[in-house]
Amino acid sequence: MYKQVVGETWKYMWRNKKNRLVMMLCVGMVLIHSLLILPHMPAFDEVDIDQLQREISSNRQTFEDQLESGQTLSSLFTGTSAYQVARNDYVSQRELLSALNTGDARRYLEIGYRPIEENTALEPEGFNLAILGSEKEEPFRPMKNQIYINQVDPLNFHHIHERTSLQQFHLFLIGWGPYLLIFLLLFMISDVVTKDRKLTTQKIGVSQNWFGYLFVQSVAALGFVALFLAGLTTLFYLVNGIQYGFGFGSLPAGFFEVAAEGEPFHHSLMTTMPLSTFFTRALPFAVLLLYGFTRLNTLFSLILKQDVVVLIASTFTLLFSLLYYGDETTELLGIDLSWFPQTYFHFGDFVTGYTEANIQAPIPYTRGLIVLGVTIVVIEAVTYLMTKINTRQKFLA
Repeated sequence: MYKQVVGETWKYMWRNKKNRLVMMLCVGMVLIHSLLILPHMPAFDEVDIDQLQREISSNRQTFEDQLESGQTLSSLFTGTSAYQVARNDYVSQRELLSALNTGDARRYLEIGYRPIEENTALEPEGFNLAILGSEKEEPFRPMKNQIYINQVDPLNFHHIHERTSLQQFHLFLIGWGPYLLIFLLLFMISDVVTKDRKLTTQKIGVSQNWFGYLFVQSVAALGFVALFLAGLTTLFYLVNGIQYGFGFGSLPAGFFEVAAEGEPFHHSLMTTMPLSTFFTRALPFAVLLLYGFTRLNTLFSLILKQDVVVLIASTFTLLFSLLYYGDETTELLGIDLSWFPQTYFHFGDFVTGYTEANIQAPIPYTRGLIVLGVTIVVIEAVTYLMTKINTRQKFLA
């Protein structure tokens, strides 16, 4: 009987037009990002070679003209001269251009000079992708560059500009990724339970425990979405990896290490951690949240009975914390935020210490797992109670 429920749920989700549409849209966005957007999206501190060559020619002309006219002495007011400035910039620019042309990424990082115009262009015009958390990584750039120079071998420019597959996954998960993943789940499973109301004659006489039936149905729906996400992840990993490299677990990711409880907050450290550690710490939260929202969808379906209303209620629950949560918010109803499950909805921020930095207090890693685990137990208990109140016959009637 359980196999029949799983098979029926998978068939329904696969044949559902809205699910097919959103799956095609997701595949298209993955390909567009990797093939069209990422190649034209300059990274922080990335140098425009054409502009650099123009500046080299300009500075060479300037210092040669100054040398020819004999104006090489320093000014009494500035302590320098146009000749010296142009000459120094010319030498630095030639070194930088040589590193770029030869593909010497390590030498590129060791050269401190960057064209002034490039430092102001933190975000590429026309491609301001807020879904990626690139801006959160900028404060960690000097530390990451030192790791690239001293520890990463082989090193290339795609590592530095964070275009490899694993680095893009990391940026996605510290951006809007967690919210998008959960919303995609809610969108695809919002009508899995309520669809049975349209099949009353087939469902009302099914001889199976009502709570058990709904549990198997929701887990099957979660499995379908998880399989799709795994396929989508594999597609991006391969397509993007062929172009820019797959990346490896030892590449650095920014991490904010908050001072221990009882110590002053200014003792906190900005450091890094390997990407492998980031993904290992993030995975349990992703699993708990996806499962928890799947069961929450079942609970809302029992109460509301309309798939559109269920989707609205679930989405509101997901985004509700954004209404009150700010950089200085530390408590809700007089209770520390670390004891509320919504604190961990953006698990990328929590794993990297960004959440702790906002509330300026340490949160044990296990506390987040415990809070989400207890929340799931409460959801299961309320769902069980609702199946006793809103029986199969009442729900399908």
